[in-house]
Amino acid sequence: MRMALSFLLIAFLIFFMPVPAGSQGTATQVETPPPPAGVFNLTLQQTKAYSKSLNFEVVGHNYFKVEWRTPYAKLVGLGSGFNTPRVYDGIAYLGGYAGPPTLYGVIVADVHDPENIKPLAFIPCNAGARCPYVRVNTKRQILIGTHDTNADNPVQPPAGQAVRAGVSFTDVSDPGNPKPLGFLLTRENGATHGFEIDDRYVYACANMPQSKTGVTGANQELVIVDYSDARNPKLVSTLHIKGQHVGEDFDPQDQRNPDGSQQKLWCHEINLHKGRLYIAWRDAGLVIVDVADPARPKIISRLDYVPPYNGGGLGAAHTSAPVIVDPDKHPALVVHTDEIFDCPPGFGRIIDISDLDNPHVIATYRVPYVSDTYDYSAGKFSCPTGQQSIHQPWFDYRSPSLFYQTWYDQGVRAWDISNPFAPREVGYYLAPRYAVPGRPADRQIREVYQDPATGLIYMTDGNGGGLTVLRWTGPVPSKPPIPGAR
Repeated sequence: MRMALSFLLIAFLIFFMPVPAGSQGTATQVETPPPPAGVFNLTLQQTKAYSKSLNFEVVGHNYFKVEWRTPYAKLVGLGSGFNTPRVYDGIAYLGGYAGPPTLYGVIVADVHDPENIKPLAFIPCNAGARCPYVRVNTKRQILIGTHDTNADNPVQPPAGQAVRAGVSFTDVSDPGNPKPLGFLLTRENGATHGFEIDDRYVYACANMPQSKTGVTGANQELVIVDYSDARNPKLVSTLHIKGQHVGEDFDPQDQRNPDGSQQKLWCHEINLHKGRLYIAWRDAGLVIVDVADPARPKIISRLDYVPPYNGGGLGAAHTSAPVIVDPDKHPALVVHTDEIFDCPPGFGRIIDISDLDNPHVIATYRVPYVSDTYDYSAGKFSCPTGQQSIHQPWFDYRSPSLFYQTWYDQGVRAWDISNPFAPREVGYYLAPRYAVPGRPADRQIREVYQDPATGLIYMTDGNGGGLTVLRWTGPVPSKPPIPGAR
């Protein structure tokens, strides 16, 4: 009996102990022990106990089981699902997520004490819309969000009225008492997605009245909005890729995937630096746009890799994040991710853009046991069930060589790109498995945001797992990435 117990103890330790990260970008395979019951009812200590991490520390968590949740979330016992987190001066702005439908609006919360997070206010989405993407102009104290038509919102417009899709502006000078300012309609019953802001302009992904429907997914293009008067925002300009508008044909490279299916070309996520937008444009790949004159945006570089890659049902590119070494200079590298739920799922690329006429991939980073398991007898890839795609990266404010990568079921993965040709996984955090009853037993880790004032990292779960507050305890690279082009 004693020998059997010893064997079980050794087996448990071998299975659950952290595994050091690989030195050549070989992501480690780990898993969290299952909680005894009630994954949506864990205390902070239980959250820590049923998590798994290397170089991360859990310092706070809240499910946000607030009254503003949907009837479905309350019935099933879920917390709030979130997408985008932003935190300034101890106040969090959290965009609710809609898949599964848990929260249709933005929660404002006091996070000064991560162990005692307090909801302050709720800003609902437009009727019939979701609004998971948020930004905050801290100088002008304005919350900005995009509203995207969504049939699962329990609050729908009155019969015969359209969904007001577009960009909203809210006064958050008193975080506990937000007040609506203005709204710009992009298209009735339309689609919006990711965006970025500066002090005057919003650069958003949205479709317009001239956008095709039923051809390329949501079919968003670049929409630039002037909110110098946030009560009366004005459309400044738009930019699209040929074929997105009614009456246009797509160019040959933008028509078919290798399997013959229709490519999906639409603006998805935007990053802004020094008058340039770095846009992930799904199957159009990385698109860099000069917006020095917002009234006349122009494409100055593009890396299109579909085909030979297959973008899948949603299209490929998710995020194109510039690697900012010197804030006063344009970047030479981009961290670029694909959100692909097919098998194999999406992974990350490091792209050298030092020559805008010739951007090229110099490395990939991936979870090998998720992305690279190939069944030679069947002649196809073999993948775990659930949502295994890569998602949104966020750079540590202390080093351009360190970023935190959300990866759906694979949690948060920290990567060191001091040598961008050989990205190294240097840490991970796997939350308890916030599995929604009746759905695949996977996490939905969506985004992270690091508050430079505190160094704390705020992680969202889309399944109703709420908000987790983390601290990076691992090394911070002292040097920027070595040059790609040479």
